[in-house]
Amino acid sequence: MSPLKRLLSYYRASKENRIQLIIFLGFVVIPILGMGLLYILVRLFWL
Repeated sequence: MSPLKRLLSYYRASKENRIQLIIFLGFVVIPILGMGLLYILVRLFWL
């Protein structure tokens, strides 16, 4: 089973799993991606 299918089956299993995944994305994954993008923009344009 591919990781995406496994993640979707976990997401659809219950409301608690859905909330846990959204919290994980909101507080871990998205800020890391945002900080990485900000770092790249700063390195390109200000330094």
